[in-house]
Amino acid sequence: MFVLGLFAASPVLHQQLHHDAHPPADDGCAVVLFAGGVSMPVAAIALPPVPVNWTKQTYVVTSELFVASPRYRLLPAQGPPVA
Repeated sequence: MFVLGLFAASPVLHQQLHHDAHPPADDGCAVVLFAGGVSMPVAAIALPPVPVNWTKQTYVVTSELFVASPRYRLLPAQGPPVA
């Protein structure tokens, strides 16, 4: 990735990569594809979304409060110990 970015940023290094071809043949060059970004036809591979059946959430309403029992039979002391 670093080398492709380096050759894409530097035209001199890219030309040295194609030293045998006087006019640079950039048709299928990996550096040019990396620099320009490769776009694929997404419509050809995109799947339609799955239909979802939405339902309304129902809530149960109660008129009394349920208090949780304490974890200890005897609650711990609330103040610091007496010295």
